[in-house]
Amino acid sequence: MPATVDHFTEQVRRLPEIVECHFMAGESDFLLRIVAADLAAYRRFQVEHLTRIKGVQNVKTEVPMEKIKLTSELPL
Repeated sequence: MPATVDHFTEQVRRLPEIVECHFMAGESDFLLRIVAADLAAYRRFQVEHLTRIKGVQNVKTEVPMEKIKLTSELPL
């Protein structure tokens, strides 16, 4: 598995549409934040890039409907 993870992370670093990548504990291996012009552009990116990375078995997409809060301020 380490070789698969290394290959995936190398590919992710090359794709400017991916602005965040987190290695996760739990059900999914990675959480990605992807920027696309619209859903059609995201779908093209998914088909042409994400699903073609060796080792990717499935992709789960969740689309936010409304931004409730977004901050980088830490409550310290």
